[in-house]
Amino acid sequence: MEKPLIGLYLRLSEEDGREVSDESNSITSQREILKTYVRQHQELADCPTIEFCDDGYSGTNFARPGVQKLFEQVRTGGISVIMVKDFSRFGRSYIEVGTYLEGVFPFLGIRFISVNDGFDSGISDFSGEFFTVAFKNLAHDLYSKDLSEKITSVRRMKAGQGKFFTPYAPYGYRKSPGQKLIVDEEAAVVVRRIFHMALEGVPKAHIAGCLNAEGVPTPLTLRRQRGERFPCNTVNGKWVWSTASVSTILKDQRYVGDTVYGKVKRVTVGSPKERAVPREQWIIVSNTHEAIVSREVFEKVSLGIHRRGAHGPKETSPLMGTIRCGGCNRIISRAKRTWSGGRTGATYRCGMQHMTKEFGCCARTIEESSIEAAVWTMLRKAAGAVAGRELMEMAENISDRKAAEEEKRLHRYEREADRLRNRKREKYEAYKAGLLAREAFMREKSVTEGRLQVLLGEIETCRQALQAKASGAALAPDTALPAGPFVPFASLTREMVETFVSQIFICQDGSLRIVWRYKCFFAVF
Repeated sequence: MEKPLIGLYLRLSEEDGREVSDESNSITSQREILKTYVRQHQELADCPTIEFCDDGYSGTNFARPGVQKLFEQVRTGGISVIMVKDFSRFGRSYIEVGTYLEGVFPFLGIRFISVNDGFDSGISDFSGEFFTVAFKNLAHDLYSKDLSEKITSVRRMKAGQGKFFTPYAPYGYRKSPGQKLIVDEEAAVVVRRIFHMALEGVPKAHIAGCLNAEGVPTPLTLRRQRGERFPCNTVNGKWVWSTASVSTILKDQRYVGDTVYGKVKRVTVGSPKERAVPREQWIIVSNTHEAIVSREVFEKVSLGIHRRGAHGPKETSPLMGTIRCGGCNRIISRAKRTWSGGRTGATYRCGMQHMTKEFGCCARTIEESSIEAAVWTMLRKAAGAVAGRELMEMAENISDRKAAEEEKRLHRYEREADRLRNRKREKYEAYKAGLLAREAFMREKSVTEGRLQVLLGEIETCRQALQAKASGAALAPDTALPAGPFVPFASLTREMVETFVSQIFICQDGSLRIVWRYKCFFAVF
């Protein structure tokens, strides 16, 4: 008989790393505890093991890469046993953990072992132990929330004292041992120059261009040169000054000597998502460290940015998000424009060519109407070239693809609806058991029911579309190519671009390179 595969799950959050001094929760310690347990139990000793690890992730939710890979192998039937050091390593949300232990894992035939809790679903009477398990997970859940509140409280207290405790100092400063910012003159010179150029009305793109032309190290380049590990994005594998990096500096109030804390907040404890906090809720302490620019200069620059940043509502177009620069590979933003005579429209022009010339970006401004005309013309030619049976097959393939997408979407919506129904029931049971306050329960119920109603509407829409397909009607007829006259399009639409076009590159000489989604287009052109 084939030996069952054991999934060893390890987790360490940043809070654990700060709070635990005896290393009992370290990844190394967890690994040794689990492997020792396997060796000491004869029925497990010869079984193969596979390790899943989340280092630096909170246990308050299951949006962790390691646990998601574990669940994926569970779903495919590859893993028969899951082993953790204790329940808190698997998760701190007692309701979600209880759902997996009581419902999901028994249904899938998964044996769950929590070593330090002395729990093994393969040999334990789970029904008799559930309340003990639930109580432990409740304690872990409350501990996690309490720990988060304490850490936040301590950080806000330190911020109110003007201390700097975040991992990375802003460009132009360095961290001192006393949790204060001290001026880094090498970078501060660049910061002052950026502010004074902005004060003189120099556009941010031109400021970035000057710095790149002179070879001034970017903030990220300087950190890497100093051996700092700092997450960052690159342009074609390189770090360059951009309008975004210049704008970040010009908007940072810390350069006038103020401590600023609390601009963003986690949506929930342990969530990777953040939301902006209103400015009146920020903690701002004036004159806590040496300023790099004067308050007068900062306020004048900020006023200029605010005036230039006022825009009307955004417009959409069929091509938005598909236009890229053939040199630097960045997505080019759409810019509205009014020509002499009152004609209005939009244009595309890569801003990177103002900042550096090394990528060979196109220096020309391309009108949106000319790009749309080129795409439309190519589609019309393709329709004529792929006529007759091939054209009909192409239309059927598009309809079949739409049907498959609708099928997947329907299944995804149905699973989410089931999950919400279960969550609603769990919250009610927690409320009945006195574990959830009435106000929290009613709020959770309202949110869940609202999301459920939206999902039910989406499910009905998917079912109607699939029924139409089953009766012989093509899905999304506006994107299907009809037979007959080979003039299928009256005008270019967003649906057409999404169906046929992958990306459009503006080359250095101003020509276009269109990447199609279907191989037959490559054969035609």
